[in-house]
Amino acid sequence: MTGYKDNQLIHIHPVEAFQDNYIWLIHNDQNSIVVDPGDASPVIEILERKNLNLVAILVTHHHADHIGGVLELQKKYPHVKIFAPKKDKYDFVNISLQDGDEINIPELQINYKIFEIPGHTQGHIAYYDMKNLFCGDTLFACGCGKIFDGTHEQMYNSLKKISGLSKDTKIYCGHEYTKKNIAFALSVKPNNSDLLLRDEHVSNLKITIPSTLSEELKTNPFLNCTSIEAFKALRDLKDQY
Repeated sequence: MTGYKDNQLIHIHPVEAFQDNYIWLIHNDQNSIVVDPGDASPVIEILERKNLNLVAILVTHHHADHIGGVLELQKKYPHVKIFAPKKDKYDFVNISLQDGDEINIPELQINYKIFEIPGHTQGHIAYYDMKNLFCGDTLFACGCGKIFDGTHEQMYNSLKKISGLSKDTKIYCGHEYTKKNIAFALSVKPNNSDLLLRDEHVSNLKITIPSTLSEELKTNPFLNCTSIEAFKALRDLKDQY
């Protein structure tokens, strides 16, 4: 059974890094997990301020803005377990993961199911606890990641895989791109009432993440593509936007 135990309180906080990155901090009253620590400094600052021990690092993909702080965190917290995609190579020792794997973080009593969601990169993975999906740069709020060393077909299929999860799943992505993504979506579907409501809702928000899968299915144009050809055309249009 994956997910959180009902007898403990788990908090999930965004740790802001660089221009628009989010490092996700998951913790109880003693121990913590971080997702995609591109920079160690803000992570160490919040862990020390909250007096938390770092027990696990979850890596979704190999880009520097998602792993740049791993070695420093490993040095400061030598017992930390680092999880990363099997299809990528890293300079740090890690437990490699592939599609269908499950991992347990006993200090927080959390299990994660692993999904391979390539497209942004070949090796990209997501971590799912049956309530929350940490999906890196594959699915964004009202958008999706650029195609780097993956393919459009891979990204299309990865988004379809995510679309099949529980509709109340909370989506924790790696960047604050929501307002720009909504602007693009409205350029494609200017009369979409759900998009217009979402645009109004986020207009005064600094942090717009997490969203829900239900919200994404209503407003994210990339999730509504019905063919790879349509997806590629939309992604190419977004690249030029």
